Amino acid sequence: MRRPYLRIVPVITVAVLMLAGGCTSDRSGSPEPANRETVAPQTAQTAEVTVPNGSSPAKVNAPHAPMNDTDAMRSGWNHGNGDLWVYLPADGRLKLSDMYTDKDGSHRLKFGWWRGHAGKFSVTGRRLDAPAAPLRFSAQPESYGAFGFLPSYLYFPSEGIWEITGHLGDKPLTFVVQVVK
Repeated sequence: MRRPYLRIVPVITVAVLMLAGGCTSDRSGSPEPANRETVAPQTAQTAEVTVPNGSSPAKVNAPHAPMNDTDAMRSGWNHGNGDLWVYLPADGRLKLSDMYTDKDGSHRLKFGWWRGHAGKFSVTGRRLDAPAAPLRFSAQPESYGAFGFLPSYLYFPSEGIWEITGHLGDKPLTFVVQVVK
């Protein structure tokens, strides 16, 4: 009795091994991983992001701001340095929406800050995993008092791994996030 399925088993096995990352040869004949062109650089996307440190204006008893300063608001921030605070997602991913794509193609994200004292505020940012134009930001600190809550817009020219630094006077707060659609 013939068993035709026995002839197809080796073919299926080879196909599965090739799909699972088997080997190919380069021109020199040495074995190389089949996916060598798609291997990402040593920038593990989740390993590089900043893990929130748990600091908030409530925990360090920062001065009370003149507006939007409730216990819930003060404890809602999860990453800071005693001068500036932000809320970072636990997975380090900031999610963008096509709904907020500007004419130049950059993606706008509303992003909140908590300032622990008065001082000039600014934000800088750069992409770490590939070349990109720098991050842009806009905010109106004069509309929210000298310290406390401050909403801003961050304009990302592309997705990727971004290092963002908020500056309050000479006190910086730097963190790394993965920006995704």
